[in-house]
Amino acid sequence: MSPFSGPPFLNTAVGRIITVTIGVFFLQQIFPAVNQYLTLTPRLAIQQFQVWQFVTYMFLHGGFGHLFFNLLVLWFIGTMVETAWGPRKFMRYYIICGIGGGLLHALLQYNASVIGASGAIFGVYFAAAMLFPDQYLYIYFLIPVKVKHFVIGLTILQLASGIAGPSGVAYFAHLGGMLAGAIMFSGEIKRRIQFNAGPRRKWQAYTRERRRQDEEASRNNIDSILDKISAKGYETLSPTEKRILENYSKQRNDSSE
Repeated sequence: MSPFSGPPFLNTAVGRIITVTIGVFFLQQIFPAVNQYLTLTPRLAIQQFQVWQFVTYMFLHGGFGHLFFNLLVLWFIGTMVETAWGPRKFMRYYIICGIGGGLLHALLQYNASVIGASGAIFGVYFAAAMLFPDQYLYIYFLIPVKVKHFVIGLTILQLASGIAGPSGVAYFAHLGGMLAGAIMFSGEIKRRIQFNAGPRRKWQAYTRERRRQDEEASRNNIDSILDKISAKGYETLSPTEKRILENYSKQRNDSSE
């Protein structure tokens, strides 16, 4: 579905988020002092109880490129998700993912300030992977990749980059947004795991039954060979029957050791 279809721009959650974020960006340029009050600095947010920073930081950006890329992703990916959910549920999800990103960042990088919508955006990525796993994205508008594969690769990249050490990018805020999304999807994830476990259980039952049938057929075959020996003697066995009997004897000896 095209992101340009649907209700008027300002009647959508995505449209409102974009409008507010752009407005805050212009406010940053006119009154730079607002940054120190709205930026998430975990030490200040916790020690001085400036808890609003866990929400306000996601509406700040460090430059036009930072702003443009985040809002471009929100426009395309976020509109897909909002189309499935509606504006109220999407807005709640977006804010919670942003807060989740801030909380994980605070937990792991207590003294490092962070701004940007990326934590919430990565939560939106996760939602898209859950809702539209097999839909294709076009990386750089050229390379097709399924949403679920893109998000898996993105998660691995963020985790590896975060573990690698400080780089000026809040990788753990990104992961925190995805983690918050995963928690909100936990019921759906559990349902899918249970659904996928069904075929595995059927396959395991099938293999057990096949093994039982094979063992029963093998025992019947051995019994018939032993009956033949009893009636006509060992020398009347064919080479194949002798080999079956030898293998059976070897297996019995191995299992008794």
